[in-house]
Amino acid sequence: MKKEEDIESLVDELNQETGLDFSLKDSGDDPKKTAKILTKLIHRYKGTQNAGFFLKQYLLGEVPEEEVEEKSVLYHFDTDSYWTVLLLSFKQNYEPYMLRMISSLYRPGADHSVEMDPKHLVLVRQLKKETSEDEIREMASVIVDTLGTEAMISVKVAYDTCYPDFKNLPQSYRNVCSAEAIGSLFMESEQVYGYHRLGLGKLIYSLPKETCEDFLKDHLGGFDLTDLDPETKNTIKVFFDSGLSLAETARSLYVHRNTLVYRIEKLEKQCGLDIRKFDDAIVMKIALMINDYIR
Repeated sequence: MKKEEDIESLVDELNQETGLDFSLKDSGDDPKKTAKILTKLIHRYKGTQNAGFFLKQYLLGEVPEEEVEEKSVLYHFDTDSYWTVLLLSFKQNYEPYMLRMISSLYRPGADHSVEMDPKHLVLVRQLKKETSEDEIREMASVIVDTLGTEAMISVKVAYDTCYPDFKNLPQSYRNVCSAEAIGSLFMESEQVYGYHRLGLGKLIYSLPKETCEDFLKDHLGGFDLTDLDPETKNTIKVFFDSGLSLAETARSLYVHRNTLVYRIEKLEKQCGLDIRKFDDAIVMKIALMINDYIR
């Protein structure tokens, strides 16, 4: 019954999209096959009417390879240009005016905004020449700053490198999705994430959770990092941000050096790691990131 309802829904969508009246005869075909054919018809029709829909399906890897060249000609994509992909992630559903504001930052006609879902936009940028990763990062920062200062909108932008081939776009989209996921987890205070600048987070994110759990057991024994109080967590963070300098950390925390030493020694008694030592500091840094990842 559910499959029949799905097929009826697809037929209704096809009728609505094309303005024609389609009906199905009972041919005895597998309902899954029928649904697949109907879905392909809808996608093909939408793809001939809407460049944005084509790009969305293409980024998601849902466009047959033999159709890519045909559609790129139809929508006047210069496949010999350089391309880059930026993924914009909003805390709340974005509004049309945000899209217009972003579009106004760049030349018209050469860039394409693709609405992936109510909180994610993809900007597919067509570039005149090969562009460095630093320049692309600057593009991402401009978007963050513009929406933040002019519209008071918080947005995070993930970006990839520049590619010389239109066919690289689906892989680039997968890269920026990974950058968003990894950056949001390990670089929460930042708003711009580069796929090739994710540091240890990228490595940890690729590890099986069982391997991560083994690492925690090997180096922390039975101690659970989630038991750390907020003051200790902040002390560790500031200590790392200060380059393992006791003096700089004490100044940043507005505490006496002896108070800072007391906190660090208390931490050592809890988990066995003296973060004043470089090797132990590395283990603690990785352990904290792994704890965020698996929890």
